[in-house]
Amino acid sequence: MTFSASAKSDWQKSAKAADDAYWEAFNREDSKSMNEFLTDDVEFYHDRGGMLIEKKKLSAANDGMGKGPNKIRRESVPGTVKIFPMRNGEEVYGAIVNGEHRFYVTEKGKSEEFVGHAYFTQLMLIKGGKWKVSRIFSYEHVDAK
Repeated sequence: MTFSASAKSDWQKSAKAADDAYWEAFNREDSKSMNEFLTDDVEFYHDRGGMLIEKKKLSAANDGMGKGPNKIRRESVPGTVKIFPMRNGEEVYGAIVNGEHRFYVTEKGKSEEFVGHAYFTQLMLIKGGKWKVSRIFSYEHVDAK
């Protein structure tokens, strides 16, 4: 999926579309699509789960999605997601995406249940005309119970 980032007025719209597509893939448990958004040198930092450095390691973790009996769903908290440009002079080369999100789990045969809340910050870079996730911080996780 390619998102044009050349026009100054389009960078925010295309960054948001890429971020939305990444999380839609997460909710579909579509690790292949998620992994296509990652830079080779991606770094993922989680306040409870440690860190995963390099695409190979994060891709392997993503590939484990959907293999268990439970389904996980993520949603951003309305009004919290902000996107900030990263520039080299006038040229936008990336964006910081920051906000809050909630997680839900559906156990087989049961209704979906809210399980927690966290904050996130992502650095997305434009590589070959596509938005790629380069750095991910997931922090301040709070369990629902």
